[in-house]
Amino acid sequence: MQYPRVLDIYEFCSDALKKHLDAGRDLERIERELEDAKRLAGLAAQEEATKPGQDVEMKDANEEVKEAKKKAVGAAAKAEEKLRMLKKEDEKLYRPHGKGLDTGNYQLVAVVTHKGRSADGGHYIGWVHAGGEDWLQCDDDIVTAVKYSDIEALAGGGDMDTAYICFYRKLEAVKSA
Repeated sequence: MQYPRVLDIYEFCSDALKKHLDAGRDLERIERELEDAKRLAGLAAQEEATKPGQDVEMKDANEEVKEAKKKAVGAAAKAEEKLRMLKKEDEKLYRPHGKGLDTGNYQLVAVVTHKGRSADGGHYIGWVHAGGEDWLQCDDDIVTAVKYSDIEALAGGGDMDTAYICFYRKLEAVKSA
């Protein structure tokens, strides 16, 4: 991919602007550390609850069933956690501006691509973030649901779609409730 999902302009800013952005970046770091601590505390509690030796000796078949259930529960918990994180990211991305501190970070929300060998010929397609990893490909009057991996592939070359215009939305740091 030729363009980032999150564009960080910090290194291109003046020293005065960097000083302004530092407050938001510090808040963002602290919030990340708090979230990590909560997640680790939850993992520690989960490990404590499933310590070996709490059950009386079981037969091999029961052990296999128990292990299969544990894997299924673990996979479901991972999927639920991923959905929760995607929803949280979308809430952060699409909340009203001016409610948080500037960070100098901007997230990709749309791309216009060109497919063809010259600007005089070819075809333009719009790609719009729908939420989470879901995007919409708007090709004239046909709208197709795609995943972010399709957006990453818009590097171009030859007759492939090439990102022509990228649209980013400002990310702000806010203190969690």
